[in-house]
Amino acid sequence: MNLKVNSKDQSQIFSPLISVIIPFYEDIKDLRNCLQGIQKQNFNSPFEIIIVESGNSHDVKQLVNSIPNAVLISSSSMMFPGKARNLGVSDSKTNYLAFIDADCVSQSNWLSEIYSTLKNGFEIVIGPITNLYPFHPIASVDNLLQFPDFQKHRSSTNISHFPACNLGITRELFNKAGGFPEDIVTGEDVKFSESAIRNCSSKLFFNSRLEVKHSGRKNLYQFIKHNENLGFHRSYLKLKISSRRNKFQSTFLYSYLFGLRRLAYISLRTLQWNPVSLIRIIFYFPILILGLSAWVRGFWKGNQKLLERQN
Repeated sequence: MNLKVNSKDQSQIFSPLISVIIPFYEDIKDLRNCLQGIQKQNFNSPFEIIIVESGNSHDVKQLVNSIPNAVLISSSSMMFPGKARNLGVSDSKTNYLAFIDADCVSQSNWLSEIYSTLKNGFEIVIGPITNLYPFHPIASVDNLLQFPDFQKHRSSTNISHFPACNLGITRELFNKAGGFPEDIVTGEDVKFSESAIRNCSSKLFFNSRLEVKHSGRKNLYQFIKHNENLGFHRSYLKLKISSRRNKFQSTFLYSYLFGLRRLAYISLRTLQWNPVSLIRIIFYFPILILGLSAWVRGFWKGNQKLLERQN
C-alpha cells in the first residue's frame, strides 16, 4: 500500500488536545460538508483533523490544504474503514480521539462535548445520530434502518454496541481494544465497540448533546445495495447474533424471521424514543419494506456463506 502524508508546518497544529479522525472515499461534497461542520466548532483549544483517503484526489488535497489544522493521508489502494481509522490514530498526537464519518455533519458543540466528557474520566462517549435530510424519503428510511439505537432521546443504559461515526474514546482504551478490524467492509465498528466495552473500566457515556447528522443514501440503487451489504455482514460476521444453533438456520425462513424481528425492533425503539418518527415509518412504509427486503436477502446470502465456511 502506497501512502502519502500531506504534512503541514507543525506550528499550525501546535499541541492539539484532541484528534478528529475521518475516513474518506469518493464523495468530496460530503467531505466538504463534514469539514465545514468541524470548522464551526465552539471548541476554543487547538485540535487536529486527520483525513484518511482511499484514493489520491487533487481536489481533496486542495480542500485539506485550505484548512490549517488538517492533515491528509492518501492511499493509492482501497482501504476499508477500519484500516483508514487505524491509520489516522497512528498519525495522531493526542490522548483523546474523536471519530466522525465523511457523510456526517457535527453540531457546533460536538468537539467540546467529547473533550469535556473524556477529560472528566469517561473512556467512551457516544451520542445521537440524526437525519441530515429529514424530508428526503430514501435518506430518512436509510437512517432509520441504520441507527434505531441512537435516537436523540434514547436511554443511557443497556448500550451493547456503538457506531464509529459519532464517537469519542481515549487512546489508552483504543489500544486495549486492539483498534478496528481492518479486513471487513462493514460492521467493523460493531466489532470494535464490543471489544472496547469489554475493556472499558468506566461506564460508557451516552451524551444526548453530542449530535451528528448523517446524510444517508439518497439514491434508490445505493440504498438497496447498502442494506443488502449490511444484512450480509450482520449474518456472516454474526454481529449481535447468539451462537446458539437454530434448526431453521439453513432455510430462508431463518433470514425472514430475522427481518421481521428487525422491523419490530425498529418500530419499538422509535415508539419508545422518538414517537414522532412513527409517522415516517407509516408514510415511507413501502421504502422501508424495500430496504428490509434487501437486508433479508443479504442476510440470507451471508448466512449461506457462513454455513459453507463452517462445513
